[in-house]
Amino acid sequence: MILSCGIDIEEIERFNKHYFHKGKLSDLMYDIFTTKEIDNLSVFGKEAFLKGFCFKEAFYKAINNTNVGFLDIQIIFSSEKSFEILKSKELDNILNSLAIKEIQVEFQTEKQYIISKVLLVH
Repeated sequence: MILSCGIDIEEIERFNKHYFHKGKLSDLMYDIFTTKEIDNLSVFGKEAFLKGFCFKEAFYKAINNTNVGFLDIQIIFSSEKSFEILKSKELDNILNSLAIKEIQVEFQTEKQYIISKVLLVH
C-alpha cells in the first residue's frame, strides 16, 4: 500500500547554470549532498547530480516532515540506472514509525528535463 508520493522535475540547463560555477560545484551543492554522494556522483557527471537533487526533492515532498533534511538521505549510483538509498538513523526511525518498508524511485529523462518520482510504501 502506498503511504505517500513525491515528484520533482528539474530543467537540465537551469540546474547546470545554478549548481556549477566555472566547471566546479557551487557551494550550495555541499549543503545538499554528503561528501560520499559528491565523490560518487562526480564519477557519473552532471546528470547524476541532477538526478540526485531531483530524487531528494521528490523524497522530501513524499516524507513531508520538517525534521528530515537533504543530508538525511543519500543516493549512491553503481551505474546510470542502478543505485542504493542510504538513510540516517533519524530518518530510519521516522520511516519505521510510519511503517514504511520500501522507497520506490523512478527517473525519467527528457530532452530538457529530468523527473523523479518517489513512492513510500507500507
